[in-house]
Amino acid sequence: MIRWPEYRKWFEEHYDALKDDLLEPGSVECNGGPLLRATPKPLPPRAPWKAEWGVIFKDGNYFRVKECFNVLGYPHAGAGIREHFSFHYGKAHTRLHTDGYPQMRLSDTPVADLRIDTDKHRDPHIHVNSIDHITQDRVSGYSIKSADMFVFLEAVREHRKTKAPLTDILKIKVLP
Repeated sequence: MIRWPEYRKWFEEHYDALKDDLLEPGSVECNGGPLLRATPKPLPPRAPWKAEWGVIFKDGNYFRVKECFNVLGYPHAGAGIREHFSFHYGKAHTRLHTDGYPQMRLSDTPVADLRIDTDKHRDPHIHVNSIDHITQDRVSGYSIKSADMFVFLEAVREHRKTKAPLTDILKIKVLP
């Protein structure tokens, strides 16, 4: 559980600490920069806030991170719980949405090197160079449900500097 002002402060501090490393020369921030927005409705059927940020690098790779929080407890308390997240890194599709993010659901969309997410109808899972969903029971050394956006982005930064696989940096081991 976290409240909107705390989350916003946390996001802004981490963004400020990482943006200079992640905004490499020739890279482009999707949507003109991060989207960090509380939902204005008092009782929304969706999360009261969401955060989304993406960068397309000059070499054609990209990252996209997104978190959505829903109301927890009394709406006026302002508390939220993360109900959806999606962290992607890999080759970007050459076609972009109007918001500047790479197209995702086309037949020729490149498979992400690593995707960590939870969907409305699925348990938390990862994708490693594949469209296959790998659930926690097949992952060792990493808690998918506890995945942290900025730990993921720090791993992206390290990967781009060292070329070490993201799964190694994040200590993700996929079991047979």
